[in-house]
Amino acid sequence: MIVTRQRRKPFPVGRLLLPLVAILAIIGALIWPPSRAAITSGPLSPLWQSLGPRFAVVAAPFHFAAQNQLIARRNHEIVTLQAQLANAQRSLATAQKNTSALKARVTQLDAQVAQKSAKVSTPSVRPVASPGAFGTSNTASGSNLAASATPDDRRVAADWAAMDPSKAAKVVQRLPVPYDAKIFSLMSASDVGAILDALPPAFAARITQENPTLKP
Repeated sequence: MIVTRQRRKPFPVGRLLLPLVAILAIIGALIWPPSRAAITSGPLSPLWQSLGPRFAVVAAPFHFAAQNQLIARRNHEIVTLQAQLANAQRSLATAQKNTSALKARVTQLDAQVAQKSAKVSTPSVRPVASPGAFGTSNTASGSNLAASATPDDRRVAADWAAMDPSKAAKVVQRLPVPYDAKIFSLMSASDVGAILDALPPAFAARITQENPTLKP
């Protein structure tokens, strides 16, 4: 008895290819939004009402995969936005630090400018010699005038001494005689004499009557 081995028939892949393509086409038509809208609201709407729940069960894995992709994409966007926010916060902190440094520098410069302005605006008061050349018998009156002088009076005395005698005489004539006598008591004998010589004799006599120490 001869036994022959039968050859195994190949699996009929071709038979399954056509049904598989048909199933994929149906699934694609149900997933694609335009065709899905046509099916659910068109002439096939009654059929969809009956087969829709079953299709939802079959298509659930596909929806889950799409949702996972959407979640992954949104998570990536969130990470990107968080990185951009961190960079913006670092830039803001750097800008605030630079602004604080600039404000401190401006404050320092303002203080330096104010200090220099104060030094420039305050005139140096030249030491005023006592009017000893105009006699010593009535020094008490001149001393009283000098003792009651204010810092402003001393600055005025220094300004008069620095001016041209003729210009200082014009200023003196516009002021009260007691004030002129008081300012003269703070000036040196040479400066007072030069201004008195430039004054009219009558006005100079009134000043010397107010402050007898100014008489030669």
